Amino acid sequence: MGVIKAPHGVRGEVRVDPRSDVPDRFRVGAVIQCDGLGPLTITSIRGTPSEPIVGFAGYASRPDAEPLRGRSLTVGVDEARRATKGKYLWADLVGLRAETPAGDRIGEVSEIIRAGETDVLVLRRDSGGDLLVPAIASVVRDVDIPGGRVIVAPQEEL
Repeated sequence: MGVIKAPHGVRGEVRVDPRSDVPDRFRVGAVIQCDGLGPLTITSIRGTPSEPIVGFAGYASRPDAEPLRGRSLTVGVDEARRATKGKYLWADLVGLRAETPAGDRIGEVSEIIRAGETDVLVLRRDSGGDLLVPAIASVVRDVDIPGGRVIVAPQEEL
């Protein structure tokens, strides 16, 4: 859900690079996992949604907060699913079979890249190499999690 950039000020707060589309992910009282340190409880939040300044319980000074620098912040899959309210997660897409609208197999979703405003699916082609497709409705036609597939119309086929 984010990466801690650096301490901010002298009260133990840190600047965070948010990596979540959930608007209220950073909120006072939320418990999140910190890579290598375990759970942290948010005690304060200020700044902007694009760069929140967050305070955690037990981190009251800049030296206290320094070990947080560069660490990833995550939430469990159950919490992530609750927050998406019935939509799918990136983790649900990885491993799905990628097919054309005609049903021809292209390969498999190997990862998702956040590229500005549009996410990009990386498809590992059965024929070798990767195909990058923007996650926009005109290209990604359907996501069928129960069926284990994603229907894509690669741009060279449009």
